[in-house]
Amino acid sequence: MRKKILILVLFIYGTCLLQSTVLEFIEIYGVRPNLLLVAAISAALIRNDMESAFMGLFLGLGMDILVGRALGWYGMAFFLACFLIALINPKLYRENPLVPVFFVFVSTLAIETLYYTITFFLKGYDYFVFDFVHVILPESLYNAVLAYPVFRLVSYMYKRIDKYDYNRTRL
Repeated sequence: MRKKILILVLFIYGTCLLQSTVLEFIEIYGVRPNLLLVAAISAALIRNDMESAFMGLFLGLGMDILVGRALGWYGMAFFLACFLIALINPKLYRENPLVPVFFVFVSTLAIETLYYTITFFLKGYDYFVFDFVHVILPESLYNAVLAYPVFRLVSYMYKRIDKYDYNRTRL
């Protein structure tokens, strides 16, 4: 159990480190991918509801620390998104590569649209349509491109954690 927690903490730390260092330089038209969201949704497609929800919470808190605007927003949003996806999880055919791509695209679209909508109403920005077209949609597409390779990596990590004991996983 301690080894599993240590590996998951190292995974969260490594994902935050990649998000804040390497992915800062890989941006297309001013849009960077959100590796933390892709990893959280991948965990939600692999594990049960509460485990994936808390993985989403901790990855979201990592995103909150990196972004530095409001602590808890991304944590709550990732928690809810991962919990809802994990509830649908048993009914999915996860070997299809379009499943993680679809869920990452829709989740990114929903979370970022909600974030920009709340920012729009609280701060009174006039450029919501511009932000939607030039930030949210490209980020959703960029995350969707990264979804399947990250899903395979997270799937491999969880298989190694469970030591190929498939009784505890939903794979």
